[in-house]
Amino acid sequence: MQILLISGFLGAGKTTFIKELIKRTDKRPVIMENEYGANNLDSLELQNASSKESDIKVLEFMEGCVCCTMKDSFVNSVLAIFSSLDPEYLIIEPTGVGKLSSIIENLKPVLNKVIFLLQPTVVISPLSFRQNMKEWPELYTDQIANAGRVVFSKCENADPDEIKKVTEEIRQINPKAEIISEHYSKMDDKWWDSLFQTELTGDGAVGLTHDNGDGTKAMTVSDETESGSSEVFSQVSIQKAGVHNPTQLVQLLEDCLRGEFGLVSRAKGTLWVGSEILRFDLADRMYAVTDSPDDNCQCVFIGKNLDEKKLKARLIGSSRRTLK
Repeated sequence: MQILLISGFLGAGKTTFIKELIKRTDKRPVIMENEYGANNLDSLELQNASSKESDIKVLEFMEGCVCCTMKDSFVNSVLAIFSSLDPEYLIIEPTGVGKLSSIIENLKPVLNKVIFLLQPTVVISPLSFRQNMKEWPELYTDQIANAGRVVFSKCENADPDEIKKVTEEIRQINPKAEIISEHYSKMDDKWWDSLFQTELTGDGAVGLTHDNGDGTKAMTVSDETESGSSEVFSQVSIQKAGVHNPTQLVQLLEDCLRGEFGLVSRAKGTLWVGSEILRFDLADRMYAVTDSPDDNCQCVFIGKNLDEKKLKARLIGSSRRTLK
């Protein structure tokens, strides 16, 4: 079994990248989704990704980060997939708040003559590179430093000079990585196949392991570094949520961007809006609202110093019955 890590910060576009990977190759991988809280939105998206969905198994690893608080369960899950399903390829999509160095380190005990780790791919949105580096320098640097490939997303209309500057800054962090500085959709099939062909060697940069803590209602993950500083993420999950009309949903998302509920780096979910279910997605200081094929309400907000009480006051307790 060959393991391919598709990592990247919150909202970078990891799930969309995996959908394209499935579309552009003839592989039938098992996919492990590391989701935060009681939401499976990305898993549902992958399961409906293409005509190959009947051949692709998507497994969910929830309620913890595979780099820290749930690392033992994570390793056991990988071994269980190997022993029960024995796939040729296992794609692991960690949460956007996990240190790539620690995930690689946690996988080392299971690597042997029949389980291999491929070069990790990290998805980055160059338009939000500097903002993320400013707000989350330790985590963001760690992901780039431990990547075998750095792939740019959301850059179809980006300024070429800006792309060049970001590429140079990434090169300073990781001189050895392959950097795809144009949108990955432009790459040919040979390149897509190469993602399944390059094994991670022992000279790759791997950081120190660490232990982190998490709360109960609003989960917190703290990445400790040698300098003693830390980056703390809060996560709030809300079920049975809704608003009376689209204007209220837009107002909620605008308030997220303005910092009304703390620093919201990522938010996504499905909820009742009047008499219909809509999906919202917030990342990179932008948001979108679309129709939802899912009948269940589930929302998750991830960031720093989140005000769980305020968020729940705006959403919790609403249902289809009360919104009509």
